[in-house]
Amino acid sequence: MDDSFSLHEGHALDLIDNFDKKLDLVVTDPPYALTGSGAEHAVSSAVACVLRETAKKLATGSWMVVFSASSWRSISYMTESVRGILSPVRVANWVKPKAQTAVRTPGWSWTTVTLIAMRKGPKNNPALVSPPSINDWLECAPMTKARRAQLPSQVAEWAVAPYIVPGGVFLDPFAGSGALPAAAAKLGMNAHGFEINPPNQEKTDG
Repeated sequence: MDDSFSLHEGHALDLIDNFDKKLDLVVTDPPYALTGSGAEHAVSSAVACVLRETAKKLATGSWMVVFSASSWRSISYMTESVRGILSPVRVANWVKPKAQTAVRTPGWSWTTVTLIAMRKGPKNNPALVSPPSINDWLECAPMTKARRAQLPSQVAEWAVAPYIVPGGVFLDPFAGSGALPAAAAKLGMNAHGFEINPPNQEKTDG
């Protein structure tokens, strides 16, 4: 199966505004910066705006899956970004067997990442249910010799596979190295990613 995908260079907020395809699936791992001032505040605001504008382009009944830090604050921030457009349906967790960061707080070592699955549809729609055959957690070590925060292919495929629409349009507005679009393309979708600093590879376009 052809696993090629398009990785578009630029700021996601500009690119989503000009993206003219209806989306059948969005899976993304955005920056988790959630502080209240300075450059990180700008990142947080951009993430919220991009998620909301992307959600508007989802086809009715389609899914958006967002990676989030495993804290109520982060999960709430992601879901509130798309309130009134998407309904949160379920969460899952990527479990890292060993923490890879120097960050330490009492009782917490940042060894899990939460995935939030949200669906577009009318309020109180009984069809807003999880697809079958979903694993609520996956244990997988993070990549240590790769682009910073790059997702292992096993994690990318686990996040994407339950929501695949064969032949449909996939988007990751914070694509990084392109692991999520690559997984979607491998599984039969027309995959696109946005990245402000794309890797130098053949699958990158302007």
